[in-house]
Amino acid sequence: MHKILTGTIAGAAGVALLLGGAGSFALWNADASSAASSVSSGTLTLTADDDGTWTDVTNGRSAAIDPAKTLMVPGNTYRFTQTLTIGATGDDLRATLAYADNSITGDPGLLGVLTKHLDVTSSSANVVPSTTDDTYTVTPSSSLSTVTVTLTVGIPADATTGQGGTVDLSGVAFTLQQTAISS
Repeated sequence: MHKILTGTIAGAAGVALLLGGAGSFALWNADASSAASSVSSGTLTLTADDDGTWTDVTNGRSAAIDPAKTLMVPGNTYRFTQTLTIGATGDDLRATLAYADNSITGDPGLLGVLTKHLDVTSSSANVVPSTTDDTYTVTPSSSLSTVTVTLTVGIPADATTGQGGTVDLSGVAFTLQQTAISS
């Protein structure tokens, strides 16, 4: 038994000596710097000007209104117009400009019959209608793009629900969201 114990102790001491010297073993190595330059990211910004106005456009009218004091009835159409500024830079950048439907809240009966439509006008070639209703495609531009968004809401003349309801449009939001780069 004494020989087994002595052999085990000697073996453990040998392993300890080998491990102690493991940190001093070195291989040759080298490194070099490359001439790669930095990489920069693009931008995507959307800013609303404080110039929003409401107009009653029912049957060709063009009368300024305060929607908080005006009561819609079936057949009425109101239009909200506002200026937005878009910044879009980046070689492969594509984004979708739309209104956030969930930012329009209110009574379900009136929301269920309320029609909504977005039009965007711009002198910039980087904002164009997309194939999806009420959305616009934004591509990169070297300068800021100014667009006019027009959100038209109405109650169809044949609506039978929504009476006495309220829809809150004070928080209507417009969104600009990057779309995935397609392969």
